[in-house]
Amino acid sequence: MGDLQQLNSWENPALPVPPFNTRNTPEIRHLGKGPEMRPDAPPSLLMEYYHLLVRRRGMLALFTVCGAFLGFAATMGILPVFRARTSLDIQNLNADFMNMRDIKATAGGENTSTEAYVQTQIKLLQSDTLRARTVDRMRKSGYTLPLMRDDMLSQLKRSVGLHGDEPMTKQALLAYAAKSVTVKPLGMTRLVEVTCDSWNAKFSADFCNTLTKEFAEQDREVRWNEAQRTSEWLSRQLADVRESLKQSERNLEGATGNAAPLLHQGGESVADEKLRDLQTELMRAQADRVTKQAQYQISTSAAPESLPVVLDSGQFRESQVKLEDLRRQVAALVPPLTEANPRVQHLRAQIKEVEASLATQKTDLVQRMRNEFDQAKHREALLYTAYSAQEGIVSQEQGKEAQVSMLRHEVESSQQLYSTLLQRVKEAGFASAMQASTIRVVDAAEAPEIPIAPRRGVSTAVGLLLGMLSAVICAFLKERTQTVLRSPGEVPRYLMLRELGVIPSARRALQDGPGKMFSGRLASMFLRPAAYANGVKPQKGALDMVVWQDHVSLVAEAFRSTTYSILLAGKDIDKGKIYVVSSPNSGEGKTTVTCNLGLALAQANQRVLLIDGDLRKPRLHTAMNLPNEIGMRNLLRGDVDLDQVPVSAFSQPTKMANLRVITSGSGTEEPSGLLHSPRCRALLERLADEFDVVLIDSPPMMHLADARIFGGMSNGVILVFRSRVTERETALNSRDLFLNDHVRIIGTILNDYDPLKEGKAQHYGAYYAYRKQSRSAAVDVD
Repeated sequence: MGDLQQLNSWENPALPVPPFNTRNTPEIRHLGKGPEMRPDAPPSLLMEYYHLLVRRRGMLALFTVCGAFLGFAATMGILPVFRARTSLDIQNLNADFMNMRDIKATAGGENTSTEAYVQTQIKLLQSDTLRARTVDRMRKSGYTLPLMRDDMLSQLKRSVGLHGDEPMTKQALLAYAAKSVTVKPLGMTRLVEVTCDSWNAKFSADFCNTLTKEFAEQDREVRWNEAQRTSEWLSRQLADVRESLKQSERNLEGATGNAAPLLHQGGESVADEKLRDLQTELMRAQADRVTKQAQYQISTSAAPESLPVVLDSGQFRESQVKLEDLRRQVAALVPPLTEANPRVQHLRAQIKEVEASLATQKTDLVQRMRNEFDQAKHREALLYTAYSAQEGIVSQEQGKEAQVSMLRHEVESSQQLYSTLLQRVKEAGFASAMQASTIRVVDAAEAPEIPIAPRRGVSTAVGLLLGMLSAVICAFLKERTQTVLRSPGEVPRYLMLRELGVIPSARRALQDGPGKMFSGRLASMFLRPAAYANGVKPQKGALDMVVWQDHVSLVAEAFRSTTYSILLAGKDIDKGKIYVVSSPNSGEGKTTVTCNLGLALAQANQRVLLIDGDLRKPRLHTAMNLPNEIGMRNLLRGDVDLDQVPVSAFSQPTKMANLRVITSGSGTEEPSGLLHSPRCRALLERLADEFDVVLIDSPPMMHLADARIFGGMSNGVILVFRSRVTERETALNSRDLFLNDHVRIIGTILNDYDPLKEGKAQHYGAYYAYRKQSRSAAVDVD
């Protein structure tokens, strides 16, 4: 008892006590002696994806096949589509032919580039108006053709005698063909390709040819109508111009009165010439009057002797010379002579006479200048009056002449316009009568032999790819949302616990070789149960004794390897080791593991005792094929005196010499009360003295406390996890419960590991190769 308590104590300084909550600790040391447990390095991302896809290969195959089938099936009810093609040569109209450019109101295509003209014609070919014309022509033509549906599904129905499909209508054929018309240019040329699709090969060709004919006819109609409208408009304009010309001629005749104005040879009238002469004379008279007026005004204000006219007079100059001479003589006589001297007086009298003559001459000259000014002024007035009168006459004549000239010009313009319009009317008539087509059919449409749709191969390939993609997406989603333990190494990585062993799936491992591991799965799923190495398929419950029944199998070897790990984990314990085998939930194989571990330990010459600690749902006696009359319930109730009765009295032997079993026993008491009794601890202490290893098959520990109670009275707990069943979160919770209870966890066992499901079909390849070599060597020895 003291030794068992010491084994369960945490007083060993080499073993640190784990914290109460170990969920978020960076690392957890193993509770026994051994290496420190750390997370493994993450595997390669590509390899992880590869194994993921291999694990989900069944889903991939199913989705891929279903996608391909759906892609093919989707085309069965689709009517075959036939595409007819025709090529056209779009030619520009020669606008210089018969001067057609001059009679067209619009530019059309002759003034644009060839590329722009071809693009315009392509749009016209795609117009709704042309399609409507074609549909109307096809509808009125009385076109007949087979209207039965020709898709694969309809053919299949007709082949089996079903006629449920409604026939195609002519309206539906026309609507589909009109909707499917496409036009595209062929390179850098004038050629364009017109395609028409239909559910009937002949109908597609006929519709395409009718479309091109209607397009050529429409082009001719448009140009003919344009020429007709131009011709009609020109004719109306010609009649209007003719009437206007007649009216202009009548107006000209009324304005001239059959008399034209008198003209000189230069084309100028006499009145104009006379007016120009009067204007010249008037300008001269005005200049002369200005000159004389200036001379007269100067003579009235300046000294007479300073006037040019006076200075230019010969008589005046002679009188001045004579006066100067007389004054010089007087100056020579006086002095010495006096004024009384007769000679002097005589000279003085002559001087006065000359001065009086000079004054008279000056007065006469000024008066003459005034008379000349008055004469010039009067002449100017007369000329101005004559000019004004002549100007009025000329104005009258010019107004009449302008009116006549305008009327004459109007007549000439009307005559020219009439001639031009008459010529255009004739040209428009010729142009409307001669309309050549600008559309030339290069290759007429013919009925195609092979439909362009549905493309069953493409649809099947697309369905296959979509199915594969859906499978990959579903596989990744399922993988990311699935949090179960699957492969070896995940327990140390996520739980920081030692992995004692990995038990392969018996369905795979009992098959003979890795090749049959792969083929056996398909055979077991679809054909028949797979053949096993010993030629006998295990019966229900046979896996509980696989180490005994098939001791050379891979499963048996896995249990032996696990057994060795358990022995190594407890080598520091002096007396018998008591281990509790438990799992988080039911159905994870703890009873099977307990039985086979007991068998493997017994084969290793260990004295082994198996205890059925699951008092609620016992199964150990069934697995070992033993009666269940006396067991743990009886011992814990006190039905057996543990101090007086030997162990052989309440334990049952098995086929293995070193292996004994204590079943659950009979009774209906609450197991928790029995397990908390002192008799339970006393029983385990006695068993530890009698056996080397005691394995307790306990109930699932997540919802029942039995395994935790047993764990507090044992040397440790062995947790069993089932591959692809046990959730990581559940495994963490189970680990934390035992650690928080200060229960030592010896390690874990990954049960029912299927490498084929994990994409590792060659996981046990080395074992099978070695086994094959060993068999060959045994045969050689024999």
